[in-house]
Amino acid sequence: MPIVEVLFHIFPRGGQRMQFSRRSDYSVRAMMDVAAIPPGALALTHEIASRQEIPSAFLTKIVGRLTQEGLLRTYRGAFGGVILGRPAEQITMRQIIEAVEGPINLMWCLVQPGECHLDTTCPVHEVWHQAQAELLRRLDSVTLADLVKRKAVLQAQAGA
Repeated sequence: MPIVEVLFHIFPRGGQRMQFSRRSDYSVRAMMDVAAIPPGALALTHEIASRQEIPSAFLTKIVGRLTQEGLLRTYRGAFGGVILGRPAEQITMRQIIEAVEGPINLMWCLVQPGECHLDTTCPVHEVWHQAQAELLRRLDSVTLADLVKRKAVLQAQAGA
């Protein structure tokens, strides 16, 4: 059974849903915004906040975390702003999300081997482990550059 179907059965419509936080969404969108700025230019956080509809105070915290993790570089002063800490082709969605959320774990029993005394005999643990591995592979396979390119395609298709 494809992993999407497995997750659909585990998280049916109308029930509890597994989801990343708004912080993850805002972080990816902010990074896409910075990546779309012409080379050599600095992105201004108040402009990112406006374009991406992210509360300024929230964006300030996000930029701080992304900077600590080396995904952004900040410059202060009248001519200050932010730029990518490394090329967009070298930044993955997983790196962005984990910079602001910490390690991605679908279930508590996946945090460390042996965390749950049932993990070696539990068939559900195997499903969680496979689902997490597939999710992490997918997030690792999508770069910031991929997202920026895809956004341009979607905007062109939408006539935006």
